[in-house]
Amino acid sequence: MVFCDTDGATFTIDPAAIEAAITPRTVGIIPVHLYGQPADMDAIMAIARKHKLWVIEDCAQAHLARYKGQQVGTFGAAATYSFYPGKNLGAMGDAGAVATNDDALAEHMTMLARHGGLVKHQHHIEGINSRLDGMQAAILSAKLPHLAQWTRARQNAAKFYDAGLNQIEDVVVPQVASDRTHVYHLYTIRHPRRDALAAHLNANGVQTAINYPTALPFLAAYARFGHRPEQFPNASSDQGKILSLPMFAEITEKQQGEVIELIRKF
Repeated sequence: MVFCDTDGATFTIDPAAIEAAITPRTVGIIPVHLYGQPADMDAIMAIARKHKLWVIEDCAQAHLARYKGQQVGTFGAAATYSFYPGKNLGAMGDAGAVATNDDALAEHMTMLARHGGLVKHQHHIEGINSRLDGMQAAILSAKLPHLAQWTRARQNAAKFYDAGLNQIEDVVVPQVASDRTHVYHLYTIRHPRRDALAAHLNANGVQTAINYPTALPFLAAYARFGHRPEQFPNASSDQGKILSLPMFAEITEKQQGEVIELIRKF
């Protein structure tokens, strides 16, 4: 497994870093549409074609997001979606899905999720039990028709935050590339005094979150690689600056106004 730095503006993978990381052992690329903004898929797919690599899109936070008008999850060989309760489209418990237009790949993934077979008691490969239960499917089916409306509400809320926070010193609002549609699973700002700002907001009844306090290369699980901050300067820098503000489809301008005013006072 090889990690790449982010591009410094959108929190998504830097295509130049992908190109630099490719070796004869590289087999694929996994771009993450982080916080709800698509990665630079034209550049990523061009690199994949050049080096004959597969692409799996991580769409866990990017339901209905688009890159140059095309739905995320439709570029690579497969795409993964999370329906964890907190996601833009969430079930009442853990749930998820994989999408692909490759029939053979779809059959193989179905077998993996059903103990290695398509028919009960017939196990052709080793698999796991990873089936979406009927209750979660029913809840998702009921919520799915509302997803577009909820997405527009999140985007409108982001515009309100942008307008109120853009003029506040030291606050950097989410940067959205001109060819991408952000669906704002999270509204994540940067601030040089992030921890103090978070404490100020929390003390005044505003819950915040840090998504994510440790970039992947620096997690204990990957300590064996000996990654250094200078290898991932953007991701390393963002660890201490990012702060996710309240964001959900039903948030009101009054609630957002209170958040903005508290940040202005800070």
